[in-house]
Amino acid sequence: MKTGQKVFPLQQQEIDSLKKACLYSIPPNKLGFCGPEGACQKLEKFISNPSPENALDAKNSLKKFNALYPYLELIAEANGRQPFSAEVIEAYWLGNGLLENVSFREMQKTILSLQKHGLPRRIAERKAAGLPDGMLPHHSMHVLYINFINPKVKPLIQNLGNCLIQWGEVQEKTAKGISIKGIELISESSELKLKEKEKTVQNPFNLLIQEKDQVSVHWGNAIERISSDELKNLKKYAIKNLETVNIHVFGEKHG
Repeated sequence: MKTGQKVFPLQQQEIDSLKKACLYSIPPNKLGFCGPEGACQKLEKFISNPSPENALDAKNSLKKFNALYPYLELIAEANGRQPFSAEVIEAYWLGNGLLENVSFREMQKTILSLQKHGLPRRIAERKAAGLPDGMLPHHSMHVLYINFINPKVKPLIQNLGNCLIQWGEVQEKTAKGISIKGIELISESSELKLKEKEKTVQNPFNLLIQEKDQVSVHWGNAIERISSDELKNLKKYAIKNLETVNIHVFGEKHG
């Protein structure tokens, strides 16, 4: 935290929403794929001790996540909210109605702004110009359409699938993690598809889960228990963006 910054007591909703942003951001940061090196330590510190000081440190770190903060600003501006408000964070990672209020033009501007975060100019301009109508600024849009800003991460199907926020039904806890009935991203007949798959994911945040609970998954890690409404939205917006990519991107290539 910078000297002189004021700190204020945190409301429980603020703590919960910032924790959500931290939880989804920690796995790719630990892999060196997103955010400043070592940011996960500040995020983990806030999760274990959600003090106002640690919250400021976590927010300052998250503002440097190039595949996160520009979208939080985009969604917030379109809805008259703050970037770290609960509804905005939920909208980006899981999905909700706030996504529907973001204009096509503002999405294009955000894509172009990714140049200053490392996305090559020619790619940013091509992606902005070719943005399909109907795409929404959910995390799945960045994964499936923009792909990756960090050149260390190759846009292979496996990486795209791992980066996509997945969902799964808990089968059992095992010595190796959590066995779930989840999904896998595959390429088939020149289309991206989601296929059901039983697999084991890690449980780094020690989720208290039971059989039949639904969990979200990011880079092979169980992130949080999600409600039926959250699951419905996650499926809705991920599948909508997936179908949009298939029709307007892969469809044009192979039509």
